[in-house]
Amino acid sequence: MTQRFYFLAASQVTTNLGFVLYTMALTFYINQNTGSTALASMITMTSLLARLLSGLSVPLLADTYKSIHIMRAVQVMQIGMLAGLYMLLTQKFTVTVLAMCFVIVGIISFFNGFFTIFKTSVVRSLVSDSQRMQANSLLSTIDQTFLFAGWSLGGFVLSLTGFTYSLCITAGLLLFSFVCCL
Repeated sequence: MTQRFYFLAASQVTTNLGFVLYTMALTFYINQNTGSTALASMITMTSLLARLLSGLSVPLLADTYKSIHIMRAVQVMQIGMLAGLYMLLTQKFTVTVLAMCFVIVGIISFFNGFFTIFKTSVVRSLVSDSQRMQANSLLSTIDQTFLFAGWSLGGFVLSLTGFTYSLCITAGLLLFSFVCCL
């Protein structure tokens, strides 16, 4: 497998860790400000629905743009939305701030769904046919391992840093992920 493949794997790992960390930070923020576990858990539901919609809209982009270009653009948009989320969370908590949090989570998750789908397409161009199954298996294993590790360690990181610094760490992870895709 090529060096570019390993950069793609590193990009996936950092994207997943960032996604987990910002989800936990935002869930904590909403729970802290509303006292509602049900409302805080809607962050995950919003994310899930947005990723499903993203999967349905992939055919609209797949024939028009190269997968690697879509992945790069998606990461830039996610970083921009994360910066917007950070600025939003520095405001006084209101219903409008809460609603905008859900909108931004939906947008970030929508773009994250693109990254996940187009990653498979990029693997085809990075590894030979004989190594494709091994490469996809490795990516899947890495994906699941770091998602589980992220959910396990994310709470610890959040408790040490607080939600605002966790969002900054997430931005750093997404920036590193973007650099890996160059």
